[in-house]
Amino acid sequence: MTKQSWAVLAVLCAVALTLGPAVALAQDAKVKVQVEVVLASNKGTAVEPAELNKMKEAFQKQNFSFTSFKRMSLDTVEVAAPKPTEVKLPNGTNASLQLLGMKDGIATLRVIIPNQSSVEVELGRQGAVYQKAGKHVGGDLILVLVPPSK
Repeated sequence: MTKQSWAVLAVLCAVALTLGPAVALAQDAKVKVQVEVVLASNKGTAVEPAELNKMKEAFQKQNFSFTSFKRMSLDTVEVAAPKPTEVKLPNGTNASLQLLGMKDGIATLRVIIPNQSSVEVELGRQGAVYQKAGKHVGGDLILVLVPPSK
């Protein structure tokens, strides 16, 4: 080997040693996410539980005209990279949440819902993220993703 080849090899080894721990950290990264599944519909005016009134108000401000909101499930899940975390939906399908990265306390997640485009969302300081998750008994399922309270 020439001196130049050794220099290139040394640089490549240094890069591999530098990236090695970073890659391991990225693969070990995980975040807890509160996942609420809400059925929003125009059947009646019930809001169950009452905490969903905030969601109803937020939707009205955005001109989404649902009149009824019902919590179907509420769980806290751990989402890690690279393997997706499955969330069962009441319509018989599963949503998948995958951690893409963490930066400055903000998690970037890929949300995959069957028969819909996958979407990337940032979960951090702004509060809840709402994501449509399909149809169910005359309404729409909405995933509400929130970092759990400390």
